Amino acid sequence: MNQLATLDRFQTDLDRIRRRVDQQLSALFERALVDGIGPSMFGLSELRGMALAGGKRIRPAFVHWAFVAGGGDPDDNCAIDAGSVLEMLHTFALVHDDVMDESPTRRGMRTLQVTFAERHRALGMRGCPKRYGENMAILLGDFAFLMCTELATMLPRHALRTFYWSATQLMHGQYLDLETTASGEFNSEIAARTALLKTGSYTVEGPLLIGAALAPRGMEISSQLRTYGRAVGQAFQLRDDLLDIFGDEAETGKPVGGDIVHHKATRLLDIVRTRATGRDRELLTRLEANDIDLATVRSLLVRSGAVDELECKIDALVAQAVSALDEVPMAAHGRDSLVDAAHFACHRKW
Repeated sequence: MNQLATLDRFQTDLDRIRRRVDQQLSALFERALVDGIGPSMFGLSELRGMALAGGKRIRPAFVHWAFVAGGGDPDDNCAIDAGSVLEMLHTFALVHDDVMDESPTRRGMRTLQVTFAERHRALGMRGCPKRYGENMAILLGDFAFLMCTELATMLPRHALRTFYWSATQLMHGQYLDLETTASGEFNSEIAARTALLKTGSYTVEGPLLIGAALAPRGMEISSQLRTYGRAVGQAFQLRDDLLDIFGDEAETGKPVGGDIVHHKATRLLDIVRTRATGRDRELLTRLEANDIDLATVRSLLVRSGAVDELECKIDALVAQAVSALDEVPMAAHGRDSLVDAAHFACHRKW
């Protein structure tokens, strides 16, 4: 099968999973509105809008593919239900991350704190609009986590333990991200650990292990899925680092250059700090002070070889992930989907 046909097959499968997950999330929010357990109608509607406003749904997809690889029925909704748990965890993380990074947009829409700050100004409410917006976003993020944990209680015990492990890793990664940004401690080890905790654990590895826990023969392949997941998770984050600087905002749905503005401890920026010489060292000093434009940053990253090095690292991680699936006793459709997913997640444009 040629590369284009493979991509079409993968995209069709991903779209099918996305529709099923969106149906689950929509039903979840409808129940919350009917039961009256959420914040005000306005707040819950805004949270619902964000949760359903696109998104790759790659986490539920990894749950589903691991479930199928372990002998699960592709039409069984148990993997979709479990994937919806992780998608609500992701929604919680995005809402809080946007507050931490002061992001104005997400998925092509205004972030919740911006929406509420504008509402505060429009209604002439008391107090500080920005603070009000941040407070409401934090509250709604917390509510997303409550919805997530309520769903998680329906998971089997082993899958539930994996979910809580993934959530804990995510929060540890967020803490490390904030700490290193504030302290200015940049090196490859910190960047790799932050990526593994903040993204890899709950984006790829955790979803795979949850899917395996639901499958009839999932435990037989969990070790290989863990190896695959860690490699793909790291590569996924490295691609995010590149997209943050070289991506198209219309495709990524968020402003580019945020990692630079907030001095994030990313592998890409760590490489350029190591490689820069001569005049580029001066540019690096200006970069640290947010005193150069994005075009100059891009030129510096390319010229230093940092981009090529990161691309080579991503390719190596994809190869490592795919090789982890060699000769593993798993369903052919699940294996094919995981191989395609490794290439998609690590070479995507959004």
